[in-house]
Amino acid sequence: MSVGVSGHPSRGRWASRVALVLGLAGLVAGPLAPIVGAAGGLTVTTPYPAIVVEPGSTANFELTVAAPAGSAGTTVSLSADGVPTGWTTRFLGAGTTVDSIYIGSAKAPSLSFSVEVPADATSGSKTITVNASGGGQTDSLQLTVKVEAAAGGDVTLKTDFPELKGTSASTFNFSITLKNGTTSQATYAISATGPDGWTVTAKPASSQQATSTVVDAGNSTSLALSAVPPSDIQAGTYKVSLSVSGGGKTASVDVAVTITGSYSLSVSTPDSVLSTTANAGSEKTFTISIANGGTASVTAIEPNAAAPTGWKVTFDPAKIDSLDPGKTATVVAHIVPSADAITGDYNVTMTAPGNEASGNTVIRVRVDTPGFWMLIGGALILAVFAGLYWVFRTYGRR
Repeated sequence: MSVGVSGHPSRGRWASRVALVLGLAGLVAGPLAPIVGAAGGLTVTTPYPAIVVEPGSTANFELTVAAPAGSAGTTVSLSADGVPTGWTTRFLGAGTTVDSIYIGSAKAPSLSFSVEVPADATSGSKTITVNASGGGQTDSLQLTVKVEAAAGGDVTLKTDFPELKGTSASTFNFSITLKNGTTSQATYAISATGPDGWTVTAKPASSQQATSTVVDAGNSTSLALSAVPPSDIQAGTYKVSLSVSGGGKTASVDVAVTITGSYSLSVSTPDSVLSTTANAGSEKTFTISIANGGTASVTAIEPNAAAPTGWKVTFDPAKIDSLDPGKTATVVAHIVPSADAITGDYNVTMTAPGNEASGNTVIRVRVDTPGFWMLIGGALILAVFAGLYWVFRTYGRR
């Protein structure tokens, strides 16, 4: 049986056990001691240590700097390491660039760290270290800036009906949706362009005169695009564009207008004289002009006439295959009044019907009968003989 120093056999055993427990406690407490100490020291933290941005934009980190517990007041110096070449960093407090912050007994003032990324920055992640030192202590915080194209969202324009169709007399109205897919509110200027001679306007759908609109981040708004073609435009498809710019972003959308063309035919004469004379039973040629005053070609034009009973009217040429917009065709009408037509005025309606349009005019025809002219001729002969008789009788006696 063993005997301890004090003479009690069990005291040495208990002393060994206590020493073992204290040694184990030292092993556990040893690693924890720095953590506890750090918890009461100077710290710099941020809720979002990694931010994704686009080239040419700025990353902003909200920082919180805490002084050692129990300190009356500490001035903390700030610095940054690992800033890539061409990048610009700033510490901002109350909207002003700072390089230190004072932490008193009250709540620490707000602080942010701004990283300006150049427009030519390549895609990828960069790590920047923020350092804080004050009151004999230091702390560091690693921040990551990831550069990605379109990381901040984009602005888009979309329409459910990208093409409208109608005649040149129509007004074409498009509804365009503007979506602000970025992370911040922006004011967008609106503009629209169209072909020469067109009247094109664009505005917010909720306003009659505004040329810009404010859109919150992630929201959308409606734009109204109106296009009015010139009256003499040719049939075809035309492009109209709407674009917006704001918040460092631009977007555009193209829509199409298909002009089906307007169809119009008119019938007249080259000299605008709508009358002529003819003899009963004899042919009279009369020239008419057919004009296309529309914006699209008129096809298969076959002139015809509505004339009194017994009359005959034919045309040369008998058919015009196609007449382009703005063009005029000349047609000769061969008019033959009936042989028994009596002297007088008659109306002949000249019509030019085509597949797409038709035109007409009324021609007044003065008919003289041969018997009428014989009477006139006989009367003239009698008048001549009567005149001669009077002359001989009056002057022959002298």
